[in-house]
Amino acid sequence: MPAGARADTEGMGRAIARRLIEEESGFTLLELLNVVLILSILMMTAVPTYMTTRDKAYKGAAAANVKNLVAAGRLYAADNSPFSNNDPDRATSTTDTGYAGMTIAYLANYNSNIAKSGYINNSGTESSGAVTVRAPLDGTHFCVYSVQGRWYAWQLNPTGQILVSSSPSQLCTF
Repeated sequence: MPAGARADTEGMGRAIARRLIEEESGFTLLELLNVVLILSILMMTAVPTYMTTRDKAYKGAAAANVKNLVAAGRLYAADNSPFSNNDPDRATSTTDTGYAGMTIAYLANYNSNIAKSGYINNSGTESSGAVTVRAPLDGTHFCVYSVQGRWYAWQLNPTGQILVSSSPSQLCTF
């Protein structure tokens, strides 16, 4: 080992020993900058992963809400016939059949997993209703929908598929 390198190593050892003996406390600016740099790098990798995972969860939750609404809607339609003992809206209507008269309150009676909030109305603002008038709500047609985060999910009519979009303008369109 060259003599100059040995002197540097001994000098550094003495500096560390002196710092330990004199009990200097605190961190140097360079040490703090290193910590900030390491934390910044970790955040740059972790935050996008978190946001992507959260987005996928919102999409899945919105679609699951719609699936629950459709299943309850089918049960409602099966029971909804005039003068039937099982007619869910017999107190208010004696003429509708099928999906006509369907509301979130009636659907919640068929499925306790139906969320009580997280639905949007026709203007795109959140509401407690989940049945829209964008599609004709009659004995054979309906549109149910849900919003979670920035994701909108809906199903138009009993044979339609569940669609998911980040745009409320596509909601319940043909």
